[in-house]
Amino acid sequence: MAKTYNILIVGAGTSGMACAITAAERGLCVGVIEKSDIIGGALHWSGGHMSAGGTRLQKRKGIEDSEEKHLEDIYRINGKSGNLALTEIAVKEAPKTIDWLEDIGFEFAPECPRIIYGHIAYETARTHYGTEKAMSIYKVLEPLWKKYERSGHIECHLNTKMSGLGRTGNRFDYVLCQNERGTQEIHGKHIVLTTGGYGSNPEFFGKKHPGIPLVSSCYPTATADAHQILEENGGVFHMGQYHLPSLGGIEKEVGDGLCNFNEAWAMVMTSVYRQPREIYVNANGHRFMAEDEPDAEAREHAVMQQPNWYFWAVFDETARVRKDDNGNHNPVIIGWSNEAIAEEAERGQSLVKADTLEGLSEKINVPKETLTETVASYNTMVDKGEDPSFHRKYLKDSISTGPFYALKIHASVLVTFGGMKVNDKLQLVAQNGNVMEGLYAAGEIIGLGATSGSSFCSGMAITPALSFGRILGRSLS
Repeated sequence: MAKTYNILIVGAGTSGMACAITAAERGLCVGVIEKSDIIGGALHWSGGHMSAGGTRLQKRKGIEDSEEKHLEDIYRINGKSGNLALTEIAVKEAPKTIDWLEDIGFEFAPECPRIIYGHIAYETARTHYGTEKAMSIYKVLEPLWKKYERSGHIECHLNTKMSGLGRTGNRFDYVLCQNERGTQEIHGKHIVLTTGGYGSNPEFFGKKHPGIPLVSSCYPTATADAHQILEENGGVFHMGQYHLPSLGGIEKEVGDGLCNFNEAWAMVMTSVYRQPREIYVNANGHRFMAEDEPDAEAREHAVMQQPNWYFWAVFDETARVRKDDNGNHNPVIIGWSNEAIAEEAERGQSLVKADTLEGLSEKINVPKETLTETVASYNTMVDKGEDPSFHRKYLKDSISTGPFYALKIHASVLVTFGGMKVNDKLQLVAQNGNVMEGLYAAGEIIGLGATSGSSFCSGMAITPALSFGRILGRSLS
């Protein structure tokens, strides 16, 4: 007779690891299916921001905060969108999760907790993270994982891909898997799906978000395997309407649709954080926003109104080499020197250059007359010290000294907002409104929209993923 685990987890990422460790601490027998050859999932990829109100660290640093204030702040930011019940559970659990991480050895970055800007910011310093991004989380979870593997409480099947679900009667109680041994059934009293999002599956993304171009910086295993299997079995995909891209994606190679926010090349130093010397033009060669607009949501929504959700940052040789008013060189690309930018422009992929604006327009396929008129209009604004079109405040240098440069920047997918519908017990819900007996989900598979709604709320991806994994690990048996 096939072995039946107390809990069978599909996906050994953030939620999956938290769930497995918590269940193993209770003495349960936990099986884990992971399609890659390593555990950790997007913890190897993520920035690792976690938010919570009322943590021990906040109290030690004299920061007055609470679960109630955190929830109010989220609702201020997202207009009380998303799954309110799940959001409230996530916020209530958040300080316990952060304190738990500290108990098992997590070391906070010295500046934490802090307010994170770039999107609509919290009013209180409640974003926590480690010194090594999300790897700081992984490094305290991994020893516990290994400990429970040695004790036999966790059995992990690596290089094993979920291919289907099976049930006995109305209850789902096994997973069909593919590995080097072929197809096999792995059984569990409870099945927890923690397989991540769908940003690395262009076909699935296109079906859920028709007309939206995909340039992805998601973890490579976020391929919607479980989403599709659940839909085949009556599961409900929802919250796709909350989709919001991240601003600053640069394709590794033109046309590949992939970027990596952990590589400096894909980290655009937007003008929110610096004195901008460039202008933003769309595919038609028109400016469409104030380049120093401080509201990230406004910036992202502005880009979403442009053809194919991309734009060109156009600048000249003076902007490439000149330091700012404080004597610092803050290039368009984080961590790149003047020389590196020049070298990349010679390669002529996402960053191109030309001796003239007319030549630049040809290389980026923008109408010559429009681009030259846009630049001329901007230069007039610099001379007069005002921008009547978009009210840009920082008007320092004209764009007039060749060579001229253009950097292609996409609204990219960092995390997916849509996901599979669950109830407040994290049970998957079917199209008929009934629960899918035996099936649970946590992490990005339920969508960022569940706990962040229609906005990026700092730390409301990783913290709920950990918390929901822990909830299932301590409640299922």
